[in-house]
Amino acid sequence: MTSIVDLVARPGRPVSDPERVARGFLGRCPACGEGHLFGRYLKVAPACESCGTEFHHHRADDFPPYVVMFIVCHVVGYGIYVSETRFDEIALWIHMALWPALTLGLSLALLQPVKGAVVALQYVLGMHGFDAELRRRRDRRERGWSGGVPDQTEPGARVGPHEAEGRRDADPDRPERPGPPAPHGTPA
Repeated sequence: MTSIVDLVARPGRPVSDPERVARGFLGRCPACGEGHLFGRYLKVAPACESCGTEFHHHRADDFPPYVVMFIVCHVVGYGIYVSETRFDEIALWIHMALWPALTLGLSLALLQPVKGAVVALQYVLGMHGFDAELRRRRDRRERGWSGGVPDQTEPGARVGPHEAEGRRDADPDRPERPGPPAPHGTPA
């Protein structure tokens, strides 16, 4: 049986925008589906360790907590409403123990996936610094390149340092990162 992680993280095939958001929801890189989006619980990694896509310029800000509050308040509010209207014999101490614990648990469980989905949505829409990545994806789509390493035997196949490193999904259009700046007074 195929899991959702296997369906979302398939390198070398065209990926739809909802699949990229699902990759973010699962805490994976929206570009390749293999690297981790988070370095810690809510700290977004500066870049994907698998494909090198940069995430340092994302601006999720307060939107993920608002989405989580919206979801959790509707679920818990409905639960409180149903329990109060249909079950008269539930003791007050059970309500006082159940609903705050459920609210806290759901909030902590949903916060990272929702933040990952928001960052992936920004990636898909080309917002906040992801616009250069969006232009590269559109150019690749127009040229018919779907995400795998180009065949070395094809005439005109581009070969870059990503093939030498053995990365399957690396982007051949991605410019190399410049090294650290030269010390003052030395020729560049």
